[in-house]
Amino acid sequence: MEPEELQEEYLEKQGVTENRLEEFRGLRDADDWRLFKELVFVLLTSRSEAKKSWEATEKLAELSLLRNGSREEIAEVLRNYNVQYEENKARYIVDNREDLSQPTLNDPSGDLKLMDRIDPDDLERVREQLVGDLQGIGWKGASHFLRNIGYGDEFAIVSAYISKKLHQLGMLESPETPTSKEDYMDAERKIRELSEETGIGVQELDLLLWSMETGEIFK
Repeated sequence: MEPEELQEEYLEKQGVTENRLEEFRGLRDADDWRLFKELVFVLLTSRSEAKKSWEATEKLAELSLLRNGSREEIAEVLRNYNVQYEENKARYIVDNREDLSQPTLNDPSGDLKLMDRIDPDDLERVREQLVGDLQGIGWKGASHFLRNIGYGDEFAIVSAYISKKLHQLGMLESPETPTSKEDYMDAERKIRELSEETGIGVQELDLLLWSMETGEIFK
């Protein structure tokens, strides 16, 4: 596929893509629990279908299990929605919830403190800390989370679908999702180069490539 073909594909989907990114930016003022819901979603998408992961996240929120659920209760919901590695992911959710609720000097309460982690002026550091501090969140997950709450315009979400598409375009040697920081940053650099070549923003390009593999603009 040539850059011109990508540009044509983007023009066809530009309206839907821009609306979706505007929805993400609307979450910049969301409360901590709404942000945690997005964090849980991207955590669940690892090795699992995105739509099923979102449906499972919505059910967890509906049952108040994001706030209060045990590992066993959460794992049962994930199992019902065919989310892979449900036991591990349930543990990650509970452990991250507990870690993010620890008292700090600025906020000695037991409330969730996810927004405190987001510094719009230093998003590179934020992404690095999300990867280092949270369980079940790697470079793809941290980038995905920040994009879905309206930040990280230059962060690429190198998912399995995107890796496969970049491989087909001859930009990556392997269709496998990069896991190390070095490989991830290399893939992200190539996506930025493609963005510059086509004039399509990195976030728009991610949604476009994802839709070319799945047939829709999602999240």
